[in-house]
Amino acid sequence: METTKSQQIQGLIFGGISLVLPNISTAISKATGNNAKAAVGAIVAIIIICIAALVLGIIGIIKSAGARKAATAAGEKKVIGTVGLIVSIVGTVYAAIIFFAIGVVACIACAAVGAAVR
Repeated sequence: METTKSQQIQGLIFGGISLVLPNISTAISKATGNNAKAAVGAIVAIIIICIAALVLGIIGIIKSAGARKAATAAGEKKVIGTVGLIVSIVGTVYAAIIFFAIGVVACIACAAVGAAVR
């Protein structure tokens, strides 16, 4: 029982981290203010943090799904695994949305700077 419960908790932790990391990255972007150099660094940091959140969310999905399957086979409760799976999916989708939104903003900003330099 302890094995499946610890696996379920691990999946929940990975999912929780994947849900929290994009919020930290948006706080970094708000802290830069109007400083252009800091904004570029913040965009790079946000992209790296969101990639990490995506990876951790996927790991959380895999861990939670595996733990739920093992708990079902052992006849144990799988509530924590289900919560971990939901949190991991939400965290992964949220990180993907932030990642692609920042990526689009960065592409538009780079295009605008490139057009202004010409």
